[in-house]
Amino acid sequence: MITTITLNPALDKLMKIDAINIGETNRAEILSTSAAGKGIDVAKVLRDFNREVNATGFLGGIVAPIFKQCFQDEKINDHFINIKGTTRTNIQLFDTKGKRTELLEKGPKIETNELTELLHKVEELSKKSTVVAICGSAPRGVDEDYFTKLIQLCKNYCDKVIVDTSGSLLKVAIEQKPCLIKPNQDEMLELMGVQSATQDQMLDFAQEICRQGIEYVLISLGKEGAMLVSEQGAWKGKAPEVEVKSTLGCGDTVVASMCISFAEGDQPEEMLKKAIALSSANAMTFETAHVIESDYKSLLPRCHVEKIK
Repeated sequence: MITTITLNPALDKLMKIDAINIGETNRAEILSTSAAGKGIDVAKVLRDFNREVNATGFLGGIVAPIFKQCFQDEKINDHFINIKGTTRTNIQLFDTKGKRTELLEKGPKIETNELTELLHKVEELSKKSTVVAICGSAPRGVDEDYFTKLIQLCKNYCDKVIVDTSGSLLKVAIEQKPCLIKPNQDEMLELMGVQSATQDQMLDFAQEICRQGIEYVLISLGKEGAMLVSEQGAWKGKAPEVEVKSTLGCGDTVVASMCISFAEGDQPEEMLKKAIALSSANAMTFETAHVIESDYKSLLPRCHVEKIK
């Protein structure tokens, strides 16, 4: 069993617009509306590969029934905590030049009793999970102390804990030493406290993090692929050339792939190869966090991974 935790889910609206004119009326075409959030997107990909998955987090307000219907349709085991506040709505605007503009709500304020209820639920689910993935940002009311408790609780009952977050919460994750963290290049630079760095410098910094007790650091490199770093070595893989329709959800497919690899006991080289292939397959579809299995299988032999340290 795999469990995903999404503290700050969002109803995602993808919209197309000719151009954005600030201060004027802008008319856009809705492309899709979907229940989303990083952990939920991970769960969707896991279901594409027929993995049983529990999903939990905070959920409330008038958009909650949309999420409930999604979980039912996707056959995701719904363990979300009902809250008084309203789950946020995010808008992704795509213009005719292919640029994407995001309008992201902060999310609801979580009450003390709701925070406690989630901890109880996470304890219950972690006890029967082979992998737990904590993904995304945090709503108001979830501070660094609470995030620390959440990671510690997962680790108490599950050996394989993945954390995919950013900012101060990523620093908390490093202190708590989950099995894997997944920063992108910008997040690595922020951790390093620099404006720019070579891939070798990022690799050395990631390996230092691993020496502190984290088993793996997976660094997303966009079109350049990814690096998987451990104390014992590092591997780099490059994404194959594909017709990219949307990069939304590619990072979440990487997390989903790592969940499967941990559950199956893959070696690092195979873990990275599968993660890159799955992310590339996601990029070939406009639908966020869904892959076509035949695309994935055709891409897998085209993903080259080599040990670089």
